[in-house]
Amino acid sequence: MVTTAPRIREIIDATGIRLRVTIDRDARGVAVRLHRFDIDAEVRLDIHGVDLLCGYIVAARLAGRQQLPDETSFGPIAATFSLGHDPVVRIEVRRHPLDEAALTIPATMWDRLFAELCIVCAHARALGTMPSAERAA
Repeated sequence: MVTTAPRIREIIDATGIRLRVTIDRDARGVAVRLHRFDIDAEVRLDIHGVDLLCGYIVAARLAGRQQLPDETSFGPIAATFSLGHDPVVRIEVRRHPLDEAALTIPATMWDRLFAELCIVCAHARALGTMPSAERAA
C-alpha cells in the first residue's frame, strides 16, 4: 500500500516545462518523486537525495559556466546529479551513473524547485516519523 501525502505540486517554467513534485510513502519509507511529463522521465529520491539536490542546485547556480563535479547519494534510492551546459544549462538526475536516461532540470526551474524541495523535505521528514495510525487517518 502506498500512502501519498497531501503535497503534490507542479512547477512550470516560462517555456512551459512542467515538473511534478510528490511525496510518496511505502514499505521502504518516504520518498520524493520528480516527474517531467514532456520527456516521460521520473526519479525517486530519499530525503538524503533531496538534501543533496538542494545543495547541488545552489552549487550549480554559483558555478555559472564552470564545470561542477558530479554528486552521488547512496543508499536504497541512490542517484547521481550532474551539471550540463550544452544545449542548455541543466542538472541531470540519474538513478545510476551509467544510465543513459536522465531527468533533466533546466536552470529556469532551479529557484522554484529549490524552494519547493525545502518545503517537501520538512513534510517528508515529518511523515517519516509519524506513526502508521496517524498516516492512515
